[in-house]
Amino acid sequence: MEQKTLQIKNLTISFGNQRVVNDVSFCVERGKTLAIVGESGSGKSVTAMSVVGLLPKNASVQGEVLFEDLQLLHATPKQLRSIRGNKIAMIFQEPMTSLNPVFTIGEQIIEAVLLHRNVSRKVAKSLTLESMDEVGLDRNRYSAYPHEFSGGMRQRVMIAMALVCEPTMLIADEPTTALDATTSRQIIELLYEAKERRGMSMLFISHDLHLVASIADNVCVMQGGTIIEKGATADVLQRPTHPYTQELLSCVPTITAVCGNSPK
Repeated sequence: MEQKTLQIKNLTISFGNQRVVNDVSFCVERGKTLAIVGESGSGKSVTAMSVVGLLPKNASVQGEVLFEDLQLLHATPKQLRSIRGNKIAMIFQEPMTSLNPVFTIGEQIIEAVLLHRNVSRKVAKSLTLESMDEVGLDRNRYSAYPHEFSGGMRQRVMIAMALVCEPTMLIADEPTTALDATTSRQIIELLYEAKERRGMSMLFISHDLHLVASIADNVCVMQGGTIIEKGATADVLQRPTHPYTQELLSCVPTITAVCGNSPK
């Protein structure tokens, strides 16, 4: 029987009279990746934010969010601080808005270590350099600032920051949104390899079905705040049963669709 790292049961999120997530339930098995796919505004990111307690104060939340048997919706601020960035790490869509422009990338990764680990600054720097190595960042860039990096390299910084504390679970919220196709593939390969090495669980948020097919074990399809189809990735993407999933798949470009028929 598979062990569950994260269980979400009957999650409903509203802002005022507007319900944005409606009775959502799913689980992320230990060491596995669950992808949530859907168009913009379908409720994917809001669902992810509820896990780490980052919803705005005007959000009304009902249901259960269980992480290793701890009910996160009822967790104290102290409990959330001990989990967020430590046991559950998150990578956001646009790294430039998540990185502080006035601090070097090394200082920002070290801060994550010192916040969650009872170690000296010397040890924290050593862990930071090891994390930089893992994600393909040159150690010589330790003292560089975020604006000195490309979008893909900034995302590597965010991944290094997320992995440095050895989390049990990683939430990747559209981590390739602003990246070109080649860089996106590199980031996906990096995340997959990091997950495999650590045996982490991962919640992967995306609208890109090509990426989902290459990284996820299971997939949930969201439309209008509701999960309308879920199952093993191969089953959902190869044999979709819901018209919305079929429409999403029909939007995936092919060489023929982009370039037309091959010349005779």
